[in-house]
Amino acid sequence: MIIAGGIIFLLLALPLIIQVITAFRGPFLPFGVSSAQWGVENFVTLWGLRDDFWSVIGSTAAFVGGATTLGLLMAFGLAWVTVRTDAPMRAVISALVIVPYIIPPIVKAQAFLLMLSPETGVLNQLLRLLPFTGDVPINPYAFPTLIVIQSLTSVTFPYLMIVPILTNMDGSLEESARVSGASWPETLRRVTLPMLWPGLLGVAVLTFILGLGSLEVPLLFGQESGKSIFALKLWVLISARSGELPQYGLAAAWGLIFLIITTIAFFIYLRATRDAERRASVSGKGFRPTTMQLGVWKVPVMIAVGAFVLLTAVLPLFALFWSAITPYPIGFSLDAVLNHTRFSAFGAVFADGEFWASLGRTVLIAGGSATLACVAATVLAYGIARSKPSFWTKAMDLFASSSVAIPATIAGFAMFLLFMVINPIIPLAGTILALIIAYSYRVSIAYRASYSATLQIRKELEEAAVASGASRLEAFRRIIAPLLAPTVFAVWIQLFILGTNEFTLPAFLATPESRPLSMYIYAMINPRSAQLYSPDQGAAMALIFTLMVFIIGYGLQAVLSRRSFTAAAKRHGPVLPGADPLGGDDPADPSATVTIALGRHTAGKKRGR
Repeated sequence: MIIAGGIIFLLLALPLIIQVITAFRGPFLPFGVSSAQWGVENFVTLWGLRDDFWSVIGSTAAFVGGATTLGLLMAFGLAWVTVRTDAPMRAVISALVIVPYIIPPIVKAQAFLLMLSPETGVLNQLLRLLPFTGDVPINPYAFPTLIVIQSLTSVTFPYLMIVPILTNMDGSLEESARVSGASWPETLRRVTLPMLWPGLLGVAVLTFILGLGSLEVPLLFGQESGKSIFALKLWVLISARSGELPQYGLAAAWGLIFLIITTIAFFIYLRATRDAERRASVSGKGFRPTTMQLGVWKVPVMIAVGAFVLLTAVLPLFALFWSAITPYPIGFSLDAVLNHTRFSAFGAVFADGEFWASLGRTVLIAGGSATLACVAATVLAYGIARSKPSFWTKAMDLFASSSVAIPATIAGFAMFLLFMVINPIIPLAGTILALIIAYSYRVSIAYRASYSATLQIRKELEEAAVASGASRLEAFRRIIAPLLAPTVFAVWIQLFILGTNEFTLPAFLATPESRPLSMYIYAMINPRSAQLYSPDQGAAMALIFTLMVFIIGYGLQAVLSRRSFTAAAKRHGPVLPGADPLGGDDPADPSATVTIALGRHTAGKKRGR
């Protein structure tokens, strides 16, 4: 437990401590540089550039806040349609809404950039067919376009969180309001929203934090109109141009300001949801989630859903495919299909040794970080869940859950500073191990899942194991760990998929020798990459990468489902009438279960098994 707690402290606290020190001890690195001295010069410089300061605050608030608002509205509407209405093909709609989650973020941003290209973008080509749209219907580099694109790329996450909230809301309360004479707007304002408020606030805060740490859309679209967005600003400050020094101290000051903002937002969420159980509406008797009849609104709703799927899945993937089979940017037409298409980019990708090397690094980094996070989180969660409540256990529980309040941009920059500071002693900067450690900062996801799963395991099982002669460590290894394994493996899969899709963290930490596939794809589509620039191969690589993530993710989910089904079949297999299913004592007694399990293991050891 001490080792697990120390690992989580190193993952979460130490990088942020280095960032705070860098903010007050600059202007370059805080240690190992003769010019470093304590002071507030970085904040004085920040405030001295008032126009830039307020521009970053305003642009970031407009970008992240607008994208969060639009994303929540779309996610809530889609969740309402699939859960609380009689819309046709609701299962198909749910599957299509989840499709963008499978596509890596840098690939989604690349697909939208190709789809909205002023001359050759397929969406702009379609809009030109309409009257009164002009030569360039949508400017992909305008600031409002950035907000809409960010919202479209981030709908799936709030959708997945809102669906269970709506599923568990008892519709009879709304029916009672309407029977009492309340209109639909009044029912929504006085019944529905107060019931959903804690859950929706949590979704909004987490979506806001995720948007604040997202670098893909600002990097590809916002070099001009979005240059004041926080994520891009931080990245530019540490990516020194030729003849310039990186401004680590100023970047650390910016990071500290936005870390305070996200921390305040996180505590507002905790305070607002502390009495969430008062709004619980799921009960035993009489609970029934009602279904609203759409009636004449069924056709408009399905058109809106179809437009969403077209914009987030169909057209982006088509734009990627079209870019992959054309040697240069060209508008879609029958002549282009017949005379300018080729599939050589896919062959070039499969023959590219760096593609396979970066893919191998991606799997290694994602797998290693998921394993590190899950092991440390599971051990610490078990220790805290089984400890007596105290100030220290509550503080450790809050600390282990705190990474959800740290945007990926700040986490990547803080890890970058940490590895730069310790590099003279421990040379980790730019290595694969550094990326594994950095990716593991999402340990809170594994911790919360393991903590909840531990609370569901009765203490009597461990007490029975100890009474049967097992040590506490053996009880954890033989009783608790197998029971936690399905939850831990499911979280491991999610962290692995997040790791394969990650772009923001390696943007701060990776080098050409350690870059994962997401960074190699960016090098392929970035015109500043010189000899690596190859947009058709970049698009082909993005499609192949998406397909691999889909196969690996769903393959692991299938393995987990099969293991769970097999375990359930073993536990609930056919038993002869009147026979004891354990072949011994009362099966309802947990001590009997553990005693028999330990006894069989001991007997097996004696028989040489």
